[in-house]
Amino acid sequence: MGYGSNKKKRGEELSAAGWESIYCSLVLILVAFFALLVSYSTIDGGKVTNFKRGYEGSSNNYSRGLSANRIVENPIYTGGTAIQPSISGISENEKASIASIMQSLKEYYKQMGLGEYVNIEWTHEGFKINFETNILFAPGLSTVNRESYPYLDQIITIALKNPFFIRIEGHTDDVPINNPEFPSNWELSTARSVNVLRYFLKNKIPAERLAAIGFSQYHPVKSNDTPEGRQANRRVEIYFQLQKKQGLNLYQGIN
Repeated sequence: MGYGSNKKKRGEELSAAGWESIYCSLVLILVAFFALLVSYSTIDGGKVTNFKRGYEGSSNNYSRGLSANRIVENPIYTGGTAIQPSISGISENEKASIASIMQSLKEYYKQMGLGEYVNIEWTHEGFKINFETNILFAPGLSTVNRESYPYLDQIITIALKNPFFIRIEGHTDDVPINNPEFPSNWELSTARSVNVLRYFLKNKIPAERLAAIGFSQYHPVKSNDTPEGRQANRRVEIYFQLQKKQGLNLYQGIN
């Protein structure tokens, strides 16, 4: 009896010691795990915040880009006052020369009675001229009106003297078009911008300095719910982008 009792007692002691060892190991593992979590949150908290901000910004930009009825706002104009944007790589003197070009074009189109239909604005690339399409084209057609040649000739004079890259964008309203020549507004807007480009090519503007693109109805500047809004959305925008990398630095006006 004494031997058996002692054997049983030693077994219980060994069993208790084993559980204590396992328990201590488990506690150490849990402590290490929670320490790792605290360390991770301290180090990468900023990264998580930055990721969240970046994701939210990307989501907002993506949703804005998908909106077919999004109104394109000009960030360079506030309350009708022209603000010169920050354009890297050019001096203040060159910016002043570009401003002079813009002013001379504004005065010309105003003298021609087009002040209401032609807008000239700064962009972050340089500047742009916005023609309502009734100035350049007959309704539903893409051939440039002969009567509008002098208006484009002013641009040609500027382009031949200055190192601008010229991008021509065609835009329409949301009224559907469907005929053998233009199955949709995509074809109409693109054909109009390309025909302006062809006129520039014909008048010796180098092809490598030209590009044309059509946006159909998907970049309105005003609501298409009114006749005035649709008229404003039917437009051709001609962008003048600076080309400093070519080493040209003279910006000359019309005269």
